Amino acid sequence: MPTMDNVTTASEGAVPRQRRRLGFDELGILVAVVLFMVIGSLTSPYFLTVNNLASVLQNITFLGFLCVGVGLVLMAGEIDISVGSIFGLASVVTALMLKNDFPLVLAIGGGLATGLICGLINGILAQAIKVPAVVITLATLGVYRAVALALANGSPVGGLPALPEFFDWFGQGGIGPISFITILFLVVAVIAEVVLRWTSSGYRLLAIGSHPHAATLIGFRVERTRVLVLAFSGLVAGLSGVCSVAYLNTAGPTGGTGYELSALAATIIGGVGLSGGRGSIVGVLLGLCVIGIIQNLIVLWGVSPNWTQGVSGLVLIAAMTLTWLTRRNEGRAH
Repeated sequence: MPTMDNVTTASEGAVPRQRRRLGFDELGILVAVVLFMVIGSLTSPYFLTVNNLASVLQNITFLGFLCVGVGLVLMAGEIDISVGSIFGLASVVTALMLKNDFPLVLAIGGGLATGLICGLINGILAQAIKVPAVVITLATLGVYRAVALALANGSPVGGLPALPEFFDWFGQGGIGPISFITILFLVVAVIAEVVLRWTSSGYRLLAIGSHPHAATLIGFRVERTRVLVLAFSGLVAGLSGVCSVAYLNTAGPTGGTGYELSALAATIIGGVGLSGGRGSIVGVLLGLCVIGIIQNLIVLWGVSPNWTQGVSGLVLIAAMTLTWLTRRNEGRAH
């Protein structure tokens, strides 16, 4: 049984070790991003154009919101695979409220509340039943999708009222080639990185993911932290769904299908440990760039879009293999 001194050392050491490795991990991912960009520039004359790069950035924005939430959940030692369904349900709720003449603020609040409530349900059920969140979110993935399909009667929700400030200014507007939705995503990512790296909340999250038993013994509220981080994951998935309505002027009940795989792939490629206690939002963003560039190259090379999810899966396998090899080498070094 660990002594209190050992517990304190383990919990205090979790974050410093995380930060010492941060530069090396991110540098390796950055090299991968540069490598894929070089490949893209050599294989397609359209890859490095401003319009194409802006398109890549826009295409990864909606997934990016989900990656921030999934990354934090994974760092806390849990896995959330319901985010794609939460995205779809939140977008449907937002669109239906707008279609039924609810005020814009209430419709946006409804979409955000949907995401938050779904995330809270995931967290509370996981902690109450004492099972890993991946089991609960595997179940709620289907439940939330079914609710979205039922609310929308299986069809996209269109015919939304004219709201220039929402659809035209926010949904289609931006600063230069960067959309306002992308700017909002980057703001959310920066805030998450600051909280993770520079606050006591981030310290507790990483300590809980690194050694939950030790964190419990020194007084960290493991269950509450995991409920909160799953709630946040649902909230940002809901925010992404709301933004998708602004961008598309419609909402489909199947929206976000497959996002959970891509989000998990991006976070693992970005250096987040599957066992928790390790990672950064900067690394997650770089992993997201890898996914976005690969998906863009599939289009530029004329490969069928049907292969997109398959490629994400193969990249995820490669990332987990590299992670395993790295950890094994680190273990031998010690």
